[in-house]
Amino acid sequence: MVAVVGELDYDTSAGLRDLFTTLPLEPGRHLVLDLACMKFCDSSGISALIAARNHAQSAGADLTLAAVPANTLRVLRVIGLDQLFPLHPDAESAVGDLTARLASSPRACPRRHPAARRGPARCGRLAEGHHGPRRDLPGHALLADRR
Repeated sequence: MVAVVGELDYDTSAGLRDLFTTLPLEPGRHLVLDLACMKFCDSSGISALIAARNHAQSAGADLTLAAVPANTLRVLRVIGLDQLFPLHPDAESAVGDLTARLASSPRACPRRHPAARRGPARCGRLAEGHHGPRRDLPGHALLADRR
């Protein structure tokens, strides 16, 4: 899970794009982009969301948006991107949906699928002193197998 905090605009969208290039996306992975703390999103931010989706798809991974603020959701609906992105009302439901799909998968294996084994998938906080180096955008990284 990657949480976007504050504004996603011309000044910050490059940081999100750069962050996505550093994530270990590969076929069978699923990434949740939590927008609950996003205060503003302009056209550069929308472009960054599309670039993130394209980056995930080119790696064979999936990207889901969670807790999209009402004003951004309205824009996504007007331009038809609500049909392009899976949307969840909050990060917990996005992770819960992923966990349920993993658990119900006939190929689910506790050894290969830590998210299915532990209930809600674990995260690696992208902040100094938690689980790794500080990144340009504060947040969490959650990558889980969907195989």
